[in-house]
Amino acid sequence: TLRHGTRPFPIPAGPVLRFMGVNRGCTFTSPLLFLAMSMSFLPVKATGTCRSGVRSMMSTASGFRAGTCFVPSYLQRSSPLTALSNKKPLASGPKFLPSTSRRSLSDDLGRRKWHPWKSAKMTASDQESRLESPPARQSETGGGVDDGPYQKYQGEIFCNRALNMKRIRAVGFDMDYTLAQYIPETFEILAHRGAMQKLVHFMDYPAEILELPDYDPTVYQRGLMIDKKRGNIVKMDRHMYVKIAFHGTRPLDKAERVKAYGQMKHKDFSSSDFANIDTLFSLPDAFMYAQLVTFVDDNKDKYPQLKNKPYDQIYKDVRRSVDLCHRDGVIKDQVAQDPGLYIESEPGIIDLLKRLKLSGRKVFLLTNSLWDYTNTVMNHIYGNSRKEDWTLEWLDLFDVVIVGACKPAFLEDPNLALFRVHPEDGRLSNMDNALFDPPSTSLKAGKVFQGGNWMHLHYLMKDAVTSGEQIMYVGDHMFSDVIRGKRSLGWRTALVVPELAPEVDVCLREAVRGKRIADLRELRDELDEWVDRLSLLLVSCENDEECAMTAKVDQIQAELIKARAELKAVTAAFSEELRTYHESFHPVWGQMFKVGYQNSRFAQQVENYACLYTSKVSNLGLVSPEMHFRTQNDLMPHDQLEDSPIARVLRTRADNVLSQFEEAEAEEKS
Repeated sequence: TLRHGTRPFPIPAGPVLRFMGVNRGCTFTSPLLFLAMSMSFLPVKATGTCRSGVRSMMSTASGFRAGTCFVPSYLQRSSPLTALSNKKPLASGPKFLPSTSRRSLSDDLGRRKWHPWKSAKMTASDQESRLESPPARQSETGGGVDDGPYQKYQGEIFCNRALNMKRIRAVGFDMDYTLAQYIPETFEILAHRGAMQKLVHFMDYPAEILELPDYDPTVYQRGLMIDKKRGNIVKMDRHMYVKIAFHGTRPLDKAERVKAYGQMKHKDFSSSDFANIDTLFSLPDAFMYAQLVTFVDDNKDKYPQLKNKPYDQIYKDVRRSVDLCHRDGVIKDQVAQDPGLYIESEPGIIDLLKRLKLSGRKVFLLTNSLWDYTNTVMNHIYGNSRKEDWTLEWLDLFDVVIVGACKPAFLEDPNLALFRVHPEDGRLSNMDNALFDPPSTSLKAGKVFQGGNWMHLHYLMKDAVTSGEQIMYVGDHMFSDVIRGKRSLGWRTALVVPELAPEVDVCLREAVRGKRIADLRELRDELDEWVDRLSLLLVSCENDEECAMTAKVDQIQAELIKARAELKAVTAAFSEELRTYHESFHPVWGQMFKVGYQNSRFAQQVENYACLYTSKVSNLGLVSPEMHFRTQNDLMPHDQLEDSPIARVLRTRADNVLSQFEEAEAEEKS
């Protein structure tokens, strides 16, 4: 149901509906927005899509605001400033809900009670809409979240840089963890077990390491860094400040983190001493490295070959053993026997590739996997899982297929040679004239190649592509697929982040806790400012014999003691809520895109280098190949002046504390 105010509005046909709505004063009927049809004062933000519009309207509707009211001492009955709160709250005090009664700080910290989201009867159209349920509600009896239904991630594609698909003439795809999403519980454990065997049999590690626990895909997450020199695994914020660190499997406290990384500069983290965990393939490496660092630390005296083994050599051994597993058949032979055991089913990929070709664009596959393994995986995606059913029909989905690409070198080194692959038997033949023969001649003899570089790819598609900005490449590897392609060639990029779906789901489920954290942070800042003002008054009176506040020094000191106690309590509550919130994402590393309330280094890279990002490739099939992806407004602190901490401080500084004390006393006497 679409209404303009209270008046029914005709619903346009087709996709036009998506681009109407909040920016024209219209609202979509839902249990969370029924007030918008009758309240002309309800502020609405234009966002461009119905769903994001609903979210922004929820956040701006005052009737739906939920939050705990912590009342500091200067707004309580026992305080000489209480009378002021009957007229208006002090500028330095917390902003609280009109419907919230004044409770003591200790009561609020004990109950942490929240107003439930208001509800209304759902219409039939609401039940069929994408908003299947109201947002998560805070439990009335505790600090957790009710186990009822909540809004979930539904395949949205997020945009960091505006991208008009009409200008894209070629779309390329990586294969591993992009077109083919592997099941980590079965696939990555092959690499872990095989690598541990090779460490024992070929690299002189004791057989006792084979008794260490099997690979657990939930222990680490993308975006971490391995400090090869110190044997540490760390998580940083966007300012490259290390916030969480482990030495092997042992957590480092703050003093140890500061000692190790407090003096390091940004460029230090770009040195060869650090390795990025920027692909899901790297998670078993991190798991094994941490295991071996702890094992070596604990058993140096027991095994002579480990006594002088440095941490960076352990990392080299791990990488070498894992690479051997990918090359010698330990992994790919197992996958070929039963692809369905290791590769997730993802309907929609074949339809997406066909739609892109029908739209007139070039479609190419660019993967580091060699031909035999690529043929295995692509046949499974095409629907031919059994080896006896394998065909080459999947090649019709692409105009060019390049295997064994050796990314990122493919995107940087113009001297790499290109070879032709003969799909029938996997033979290779030279392509000495790859950049001289007409593309039609080269492609007539076959569309499958190995190696080469970006110049070969551009040349083979030169009838459609004239510059890098006309190519969009979809991949999962932050460095090899996204950063290099964008920096070196100007390609437009789409990053596949499988972890995005559970990340967004937890964000939506914990929305109420997130709002509480924001309120506690604001209250902490306001109490901190109040303590600072009171302290400044005392210092001023000590140095000025004619100070007008001299007679009220005892009163100020008493208020200061109360304010400091409340600040300590609120700070502890804020820290606890923030810790609980992040542990709901991961018990150790927290939210992948955040560190505290700062963006993580991984989030910063996604924002800087990925034009688009989504959880899986098939989500691109939910929109037209001609889609124009648009970004949201970038906001800096000065763009949010009214909500900035410094603005609140300046407003507070403008208040006359003396007059507030005198007015409070006068009202108390009356």
